Amino acid sequence: MPRRPAPEHPGRRRIGGMAAVLLDILRTEGVDRVFGNPGTTELPFLAALMAAEDPPEYVLGVHEGAVVAMADGYARATGRPAFVSLHIAAGLANGLIGLLNARRSRTPLVVMAGQQDRRHLQQDPMLTGDLPGLARPAVKAAVDLQHAHDLPLAVRRAFALARRPPAGPVFLSVPMDLLAEDPRADEGGGAGIPARTPPPPAGPAAGLERAAVLLGAAARPVVVAGDGVGREDAVAALVRTAEACGAPVHHQPMADCLDFPTTHPLYAGMLPPRHDAVRETLAAYDTVLVAGAHAFTPHHYSPGPALPDTLTVVQLDSDPDEIGRNFPADAGLVGGLAPSLDRLARLLPERVPARVAEERTRRAGERHAAERARADAAARAAYSAAPLAPWAAAHAVARGLPPGAAVVEEAITVGLLLRRLVRLELPGSYTHTVGGGLGWGIGAAVGRALAEPGRPVVAVLGDGCALFGLQGLWSAARTRVPVLFVVMNNGAYRTLQDTYQAIGGHGSCPGTELGSLDFTRAAGFFGVDAVRAKSAHHVRELVAGAAELTRPLLVDVPLR
Repeated sequence: MPRRPAPEHPGRRRIGGMAAVLLDILRTEGVDRVFGNPGTTELPFLAALMAAEDPPEYVLGVHEGAVVAMADGYARATGRPAFVSLHIAAGLANGLIGLLNARRSRTPLVVMAGQQDRRHLQQDPMLTGDLPGLARPAVKAAVDLQHAHDLPLAVRRAFALARRPPAGPVFLSVPMDLLAEDPRADEGGGAGIPARTPPPPAGPAAGLERAAVLLGAAARPVVVAGDGVGREDAVAALVRTAEACGAPVHHQPMADCLDFPTTHPLYAGMLPPRHDAVRETLAAYDTVLVAGAHAFTPHHYSPGPALPDTLTVVQLDSDPDEIGRNFPADAGLVGGLAPSLDRLARLLPERVPARVAEERTRRAGERHAAERARADAAARAAYSAAPLAPWAAAHAVARGLPPGAAVVEEAITVGLLLRRLVRLELPGSYTHTVGGGLGWGIGAAVGRALAEPGRPVVAVLGDGCALFGLQGLWSAARTRVPVLFVVMNNGAYRTLQDTYQAIGGHGSCPGTELGSLDFTRAAGFFGVDAVRAKSAHHVRELVAGAAELTRPLLVDVPLR
């Protein structure tokens, strides 16, 4: 967005009114980018951006779905709330899919939508609506601002609430005339900006000694690594905890981020998103540590609980509402995941001899290495198929990833294969959304690349997912982010077809065929370079070149 310097006079703030006060708060909250799609009700805010001396960059999206997805990717990469500006009821409605994803994935966002001018709200003006009522099911809290003097405190609270476990989006409805008000008009001084209170550091949970006793007494311990581990930068502490008792580690079903290194000998893969499958997998163990996992997030219904009745359960989370929420816990612990796991890792060697932990790790490593070798062999065997087989496409991406790459994955069927093949260690190496609202991947990859310049970003997308979020390519082209978009093009909603067959459906499933699609032409329309992959080896070469990109590139991968 073009900028001009602010005029040099003490009355500068009057140009933006309360909108300038809002900008002052955003600066102190660390906001350096605003993700938005503006309309008339945002004009006071845009005027304040133009008048400011060093405003945050305005990142424009041409559809609110892409706007919220970009903010989601940016917030996850930076670890702080991203700020989103939407336009009235229609813009908020368009952004609701992204807000539902952010709430399920616990991404901290502060979202502002401009409401119509209060002076004619009773006349039901165009585009107006019940903004808080529309937003409320998709956010942690929705605030309807009616008085200028309430704005500073409300914005401070929104940022604090967005961060607080469980993190998530917070919504503010702000009338356009309120943003234009002069902050000095309030004689009581209510428009003063309250100082930011830094959130207190999370400490270790109480009861860790008992947790160590339960895990130390286990003959067959196991760990379920939830997405809280990745969000709270607790991966290294979880590795030490697992090694201290020699416990295999599963990712929670459809994990949103890398919660345990997939290269580690103790890594046992992702739990399937069905209770019967989780129960069958965990039946081989006698004690489980569930760390930072939101229940077990089933996708398809199956009867019975997720956990076997015979399993001793130690549950640790920073969100107290998670403890005992979907299954009983023998020890329920509330505290910061990193300090709690760090403390637990120091307690366990008193209960588990080093030789026992090392022997368990060795045996688990051999078993997991054999499983990975079988998956690798199956994928390599599919290389000769034409058109390209999903196994081969996933393998080509996994083996082509350059060092330090961040994978943004929204490929429903190929994504499940990719999870079994990637070998990743660094935090932020894998990102997904368990929210299920399609169209997230393109925008999220743009936001990730804006937050981490210099880090290769590879977005692996299903064709259906890409169609939902295609407008995000406009922002990719305009910001020139060096993202590699890999579209797995099978011409269908494949996961629906597979599920239809699994439940005994006959014939073809209606409404699931997309037909022949050429994503290179779609990319060209938005100004993004594109190429159609010729083989698995070609896919691997293109992915390996992601680190050398200077602008976005889309790869259309035709699948059988």
